[in-house]
Order: sequence, then structure tokens, then C-alpha cells
Amino acid sequence: MSVAHSIKPAVQPEPGTGDGRRFTGRHMLLSMIAFFGVIIAVNMVLMTLALKTDNGLVVKNSYVASQDFNRNLAEARAQAALKWTVDISYADGTTTLTYRDADNQPLTGLHIRARIGRPVTDRDDRQVTLTEGAPGSYSFAALLPTGLWDVDALALDDEGHAFRQIFQIKGGDGG
Repeated sequence: MSVAHSIKPAVQPEPGTGDGRRFTGRHMLLSMIAFFGVIIAVNMVLMTLALKTDNGLVVKNSYVASQDFNRNLAEARAQAALKWTVDISYADGTTTLTYRDADNQPLTGLHIRARIGRPVTDRDDRQVTLTEGAPGSYSFAALLPTGLWDVDALALDDEGHAFRQIFQIKGGDGG
């Protein structure tokens, strides 16, 4: 007997044992397809949900926005020098902004426009113009459904001073 024939495998199945099923290359292929198929399907669902709820854009073109940085900084400094204050309230479908100057006197004759919308989407955004009621109080009527709303208001006086402020209010019953 030669040496080559005397070597036996370390593990030999007992005759008549086992169920006759073996893990083959086909099983491995199907396992890999199933595994990656689940991963891809979950990623597609999450990507679809993310794209439907928020586009993720803060600005349309970040390069152009960066070019305006110094101008925006100068405008912010000029606004701070005015020392105006603004209070906002929402009740019964009316949003009111009250403007006061550095001496706490009402600011009259302002031209105010605002964008109202949800914080996380631009789907409900709309432009409104505020009208002056009592001295220094400017309002617009818009019944806001329940939830958080952003009010981005820009006030201009007759001398060309600009004052921009963004507020967050609760619509519906939470006003």
C-alpha cells in the first residue's frame, strides 16, 4: 500500500447520517443577492423619503452666497446700530409685529413685507405685506395651521434703513 492512499480526511461523515443537504455555491450566491437586495431596498426607501420631505438646500448657490458675505455683514452692523426692537404675537389668525426705536417709541410709517413658511420645507411659503394699525403695530391676517412657522420680516423706513428679523411662532391652537 502506498503512502498516498493511507491518508484519510480529518472528518468523514458517518454513513446514513445528515439530511443530505449541502451548502453549495448556489446557496452562497442566493444569500449574497438576498443580503444586498435588502440593503439596497432599504436605502431606496430612505432616500425617497428624504427627498420628498426636504431638499436640503440652504442656498441655491453657495459660491454666490459667499460673495455676498461682506455686504451681509455690513447690513447686520447697520441694523444693530439702529437699536430697533420687535415683538411678535399670533392670535385668532392675525400675526402682529410691534416695532420700537432706541428710545422705546413706536416706529410708524414703515413698509414691511414678510415671508411666512414652515421651518423645514418651502412647500407652504408665502409672501405677505403688513399694514399698520396702531402706531408701531403692523399685522397681516393668515390662519396658520397647527405647528411651527417662520416669519422672515423686512421693514424699511422712508430714510432707507432696513431691519430684518426672523421669528418662529406656533400656529393653530399653540399661538
